Amino acid sequence: MNARAPYTSVLRVDLAAYAENLRALRERLPEECGLMPVVKANAYGLGVVPIARRAVDEGANMLAVATVAEGIELREAGIEAPILVLVQTGKHEFEAAIRHKLRLSISDFDLAEKLGDEARKAKSVVNVHCEIDTGMGRQGFRVDDAAAELRNLTRISHVDIEGVYTHFASAEHPEDGFADQQLRAFRQLMRELDSAGVPYEMAH
Repeated sequence: MNARAPYTSVLRVDLAAYAENLRALRERLPEECGLMPVVKANAYGLGVVPIARRAVDEGANMLAVATVAEGIELREAGIEAPILVLVQTGKHEFEAAIRHKLRLSISDFDLAEKLGDEARKAKSVVNVHCEIDTGMGRQGFRVDDAAAELRNLTRISHVDIEGVYTHFASAEHPEDGFADQQLRAFRQLMRELDSAGVPYEMAH
């Protein structure tokens, strides 16, 4: 009566099917557009290491995770591809992130300065991706202030703006039009960054 029933559910992940999905996505992308699979939360429960390895084998340009710990797990599994940490981390994790060559999301100028200090101590340059809050409301530079903030951020030594990005709040509901508003705001910011001479390599 007290014995626990054995688990009866089994999840089978078909890595060949996953690879085919990645190839199908790649075929639909413009040639200049890269692919960055998000493999946070153990690849949404599918098994982060095999999923990440197959993504890299299929030509993924970068991987994205939620936390520094998730990025370190991939590094310790031997994955050398660029890895972006999507959630802005605290300064207590900067040293580990730098040591494992992780890209970091930045949404705050003061924190970027502290990251620069840590990178200078490590004699390293950290690639960062600046999140722009166009309406999600979780984290990110306010879109109205972002051009000035990122221009100031370019003056921080040992920190390099590799990317800028935004997070759609309701892209799964295209009929409500909010994602279109966010995209317009993001594209306008990109024009402002270009006019201000703020260098970055990618937008996503």
